[in-house]
Amino acid sequence: MRILLLSMYTLGMALVSAQFDSTPFIPKVNQQPVSAFGGMRSRNGQAANPARVSSLRRRTVQHDFSDETPEERHTRLQRADAVKKGFLYAWNGYKKYAYGADEISVLRKRPKTTRNGWGATLVDALDTLWIMDLKDEFWEARDFVAKLDFRNDGGQLTKVFETNIRYVGGLLSAYELSEDKLFLQKAVELTDILMPAFNTPLGLPWQMLNVTTGEGSSEKLGTASTNLAEIGSFQMEFYRLSQHTKNATYHEAAQKVLTVMLENNNPSDKNSKYVIPGLYPIDFDMISGKFTGSAAYWGGGGDSFYEYLAKTWILSDFMLERNIDMWSESIQSFKRFSVAQSSTGELFPGFVDGLKFYPYADTFTNFIPGTLGLISKLVGSDSYFKLAEDLLEGGYSVFDSMPSALGAEAIRYVRKNVPTDYFLLKNSSRIEVDKYGFSLERPYYLLRPELIESLFYMYRLTGKSMYADRVWSIWQGMQRNCRVADGYVGTVDVSVDAAVSGIVNSIDSTESFFYAETFLYLYLTFTNQDVISLDQWVFTTEAHPLSRKYVFDGTF
Repeated sequence: MRILLLSMYTLGMALVSAQFDSTPFIPKVNQQPVSAFGGMRSRNGQAANPARVSSLRRRTVQHDFSDETPEERHTRLQRADAVKKGFLYAWNGYKKYAYGADEISVLRKRPKTTRNGWGATLVDALDTLWIMDLKDEFWEARDFVAKLDFRNDGGQLTKVFETNIRYVGGLLSAYELSEDKLFLQKAVELTDILMPAFNTPLGLPWQMLNVTTGEGSSEKLGTASTNLAEIGSFQMEFYRLSQHTKNATYHEAAQKVLTVMLENNNPSDKNSKYVIPGLYPIDFDMISGKFTGSAAYWGGGGDSFYEYLAKTWILSDFMLERNIDMWSESIQSFKRFSVAQSSTGELFPGFVDGLKFYPYADTFTNFIPGTLGLISKLVGSDSYFKLAEDLLEGGYSVFDSMPSALGAEAIRYVRKNVPTDYFLLKNSSRIEVDKYGFSLERPYYLLRPELIESLFYMYRLTGKSMYADRVWSIWQGMQRNCRVADGYVGTVDVSVDAAVSGIVNSIDSTESFFYAETFLYLYLTFTNQDVISLDQWVFTTEAHPLSRKYVFDGTF
């Protein structure tokens, strides 16, 4: 998961919605009221229907690949080996110049401290090492983790959200894969250090935390501002921590965020910034518990909130009824108000501010097709699975249209039958729209995983080799444009291919998610399909697989 400050045009555009299918995401069934832990009841006090829960637990979603030909298998495994070699190339550069550091500055050959100096890249990549069967590297990393002192903050405030998804998630996954209790002990140790961030009047977590004093703050000093993703993306890790420790405190803290948000914001209130049911605004005030802006978006600033509504429901053995209740409302409103067809026929998400639609999409929105496809398969919704497929076609078109085979950080498109979208563009953007069908609002690529993630999901869900072929095309683009001495870096302009120009215009950025997410989804697309099966594991927003084998009966 990924937070991006969005620069939006102040355009007075009328809302143009996709054709709306009024069919509920999940049909209503008879339910019985219960009293249990946070999130067990829907907003109207109903519990999960036992028959539906039982059915969902038996259901499988991953495609049966038994019809794969020997030639297809050979090609796939060759590709897996190539990706693994690429990972080792990057890992050895990190090990040589920055081992144990948060990040490596690949071009400068030196370490970077960006996440308190606790080894973000190493901890984030633990599960990648295990899954790629790099056990020597894994156990060496384990020795480093054993010596970590989370009270030594590296002279930095701790970003609570990022620490949870990169460190806590990485440690939990390493524990479930290896069964080494050290990783669970370290996950609990770190989470307990983070818990003072929730000691606020409403129980909402501060963005930043001084781990020495326990004092929290907003990233914007002197304010109580935060955003949807940063307060709403603790659910998976905290739920699983409560399961492993038999301590409901973590789960209750994450679920209280949803309670406060719902209790203090109502779209029927004419003074509320929350306008469309299920489309929650990004900007939030921790003291009042109210949204402070009306801009709702499934990209940077909002993405993992929606992702965790759905995936925590799966992780809970389908018992957290409020999560799926909120997801169902959100995805229906998303389908109705937050997507639009472009002038070239592709379907893209957009940015909704009140009742205005902006045809803008950052690369973070590319997580949507994978998550939506997974949930749609589980509940048997063909119409929403089709929506996931269509959104993936739109997202991939951004990559496929570029000479580099890589996608821009953000684009702006022109909606079908809305000519004002085109005329309001500056001239250089019009030229790009004429050429590609969209303009490159942020033309760089920073090794992000979201489109690869959704292509992986669709390949595993459908068995269609075209999705794997597209992942391979992106990997080849990374080889041409991002590979440098001792690792990989971002590229300045995706409309330029280094193989043609002979020039590599690099951005010296190699965040930990490159090892944890991008490489993992690349590898899992091509390795044997029973490795981290979608029927047995659920991925966090940082691509840390958590096992579905832990049964939940409503108690910890």
